[in-house]
Amino acid sequence: MARMNEQDQPAVGKPPDPLTPEPSTPLLPGAGSPVQPGPPLSVQPPVRDTTINSSVVLLAVGGVIAVLLVIVVLIAVFHH
Repeated sequence: MARMNEQDQPAVGKPPDPLTPEPSTPLLPGAGSPVQPGPPLSVQPPVRDTTINSSVVLLAVGGVIAVLLVIVVLIAVFHH
């Protein structure tokens, strides 16, 4: 069990700490300025559209090749 000492007890008659000012009106969640200005570090720059377009083209070409291979295999199997 934790013990309380004099520092843990609320100060009676002391002025509030000037480093932690209390807002005059309570802020809603998400309101107010961020802790650190600027975008979050987890935000990446946008992906170029040429990267996405070339990926789609490669996927489509791969799909066409796969369909052609399946057709050739089916023709070979059922031809005999």
